[in-house]
Amino acid sequence: MLLELFITLLLIHSQVLGDTSSSEEDENVSNEHEDDHKKSSSHSDHWDYHNQRSWLSAFTDCGGKSQSPIDIVTREVTYDPRLPAIKLDGYDLSGHPELTLQNNGHTLQLQLPNTMRIVKGFDQVYLAAQLHFHWGNTEVPGSEHTIDNVHFPAEIHVVHYNSKYASIKEAASKPDGLAVLGAFIGIGLHENENYEKILSVIKDVSTEESDTKITSFNVRHLLPDSLEKFYRYTGSLTTPPCYQSVNWTMFNDTITVSRKQLAALEETLKAGHNQRLSQNFRTPQNLYGRQVLASFLTSHTANAGGSSETNTFSRTRATGTQDGLTRGDILAIAFGVLFALTLLFFSMYAYRQRQKHSKSNPDSRQNVIYKPATKEDV
Repeated sequence: MLLELFITLLLIHSQVLGDTSSSEEDENVSNEHEDDHKKSSSHSDHWDYHNQRSWLSAFTDCGGKSQSPIDIVTREVTYDPRLPAIKLDGYDLSGHPELTLQNNGHTLQLQLPNTMRIVKGFDQVYLAAQLHFHWGNTEVPGSEHTIDNVHFPAEIHVVHYNSKYASIKEAASKPDGLAVLGAFIGIGLHENENYEKILSVIKDVSTEESDTKITSFNVRHLLPDSLEKFYRYTGSLTTPPCYQSVNWTMFNDTITVSRKQLAALEETLKAGHNQRLSQNFRTPQNLYGRQVLASFLTSHTANAGGSSETNTFSRTRATGTQDGLTRGDILAIAFGVLFALTLLFFSMYAYRQRQKHSKSNPDSRQNVIYKPATKEDV
């Protein structure tokens, strides 16, 4: 009986772990590009994520050799201590006018005022334009960038344009036109109050091309607590027209949201013919010899003294928390304890059965009385 219970528990364990292992930069530019072609171009200019190879026929830049996203191979990145720290200004919008949240058919996008700026970290000051997200579904994690081929559940991009240009539209095609701050989103045990400011009203923009107003807040809280550790490389928009004009900064630390909050992204929005908007991420592109820099030491990049720092990314971090045990860790510990208890009870049961059998069937040799042989017996 206990053996059957043990097998059943193992099956439940496997099922639960399976269920919990789930998985622009200027969308304005993409929308404007489509609007410019509506009257003069063919249907091929309208794109989606289902057939990404078709992008090449309508948007030539999508076939370039400086495309994004990429897989960041930590053993191949170059530590550069000269990378200046990122400094943001004007990100706290508390008390400012309401912000516009939109479902544009490709992503969930929040329009940002250009009073938000990156004031240090680049040669020029960069002004904010919008932020948006990429995600997958319960089976497929949806980050665009990957770390050592590991996808995270989702990814946030905060898009900025070079202040020397009059607008993001003008800057979008220039080599130094855009700077995107990106961060990975993982699954934590608790609800993220800052992300809830957006996700709590996501049902109001469930249909394509719908928008709503939300109360302004401190957008800085949508990014990791620390902005000191990041990867840097030159790339492109990850959506058509794929302009190769983006200076990418991908932060090392992750942000976590609850499973319920991530599900809001995965299951709420619609696009096209009332189809669910999910898996809105581009596959990683070939690096073609581009150099990826790191502002910090990883386990593969040591300084002159030989010291090193372990990279905080791992498969566990992709779906877990930053500050403690991940959900997978807790489940593993719980089922490990359950396995040990089951094994203990089974051992006790076997021992008691052995004793019971011993009492009911005593060894016949215990009842034999030794008697010396006599001559008559011989």
